[in-house]
Amino acid sequence: MKKSNMILGCGLLISALAGCTDATAKISDSSSTLFTIGNANITKGEVYSMMFSSSGASTAVTNAESYIAKQEIEVTDEMKENAQGTLDMYTSYYGDSFAQYLEDMEMSEEDYLNEYLIPGLQADELPKKYVEEKFDELVETFAPFKATVLTFESEDDAKAALSELNDGTATAEEAASNHNSSSSGTSTMYTIESTELDAMARTVLTSMKADDGWALISSSDGASFNVLRIDEKDAEAMHDEVVDTLANISNVQNDAKTHWFKKYNFHVYDIDLYNAIKADYPDNLVQDLQ
Repeated sequence: MKKSNMILGCGLLISALAGCTDATAKISDSSSTLFTIGNANITKGEVYSMMFSSSGASTAVTNAESYIAKQEIEVTDEMKENAQGTLDMYTSYYGDSFAQYLEDMEMSEEDYLNEYLIPGLQADELPKKYVEEKFDELVETFAPFKATVLTFESEDDAKAALSELNDGTATAEEAASNHNSSSSGTSTMYTIESTELDAMARTVLTSMKADDGWALISSSDGASFNVLRIDEKDAEAMHDEVVDTLANISNVQNDAKTHWFKKYNFHVYDIDLYNAIKADYPDNLVQDLQ
């Protein structure tokens, strides 16, 4: 299996180096037989075509992302521990089937750890590093804030909870529990695009300050009532939480992909691979943006 992956990788490498418009990757000895099933000979070219169709785009993008991550993200002790924990879980949970998978891939556990698990964790950090580099700009765009929001079906329940919160006789969690709300009462990070917040609540919170205290408003459709408070608006004071929140926004993740692939001049010359990546990974196809 690993040899077959190498065949696909070689084809992708050829496409990257071809340097001509609408080139098509070719592999040497495409008619060579790799294995036989009954009376049928399966050739290198047939295996390459099959693998290209099923995973050519994902392999190219994943390999490029792994390369970028290795340049940009340092491997930490925490990553090593997390990767080892994942490997231990696989060996314990899947047992012989995982061992057979590694054997089929012609890989050791150490290979799997260093070639797949750790690079995957490095790649996961790329959106966070992008946010760090664009922190001020992204904070201005998404205006992150922390707030506590309690939702009630009854206005009377909402007013009673507000009274307890204002006179300090109950915590947010207790006020919610005391008055038929399933809200957790915990302070949560939001942005101006957080869809889990009612639109009216989001609008009010973005205009509030941390020292405004608690407020009661009805929801956009009038079907429920929110008791809410701004807890923090200073992005720098909650820097790490802001980075984590922004890095999980899909638009930011897409912009991060474009940013890193542009930085490393990712370019596809093979027309078939180009079309496959354009269909499934358009944010990574940065040559169209140049």
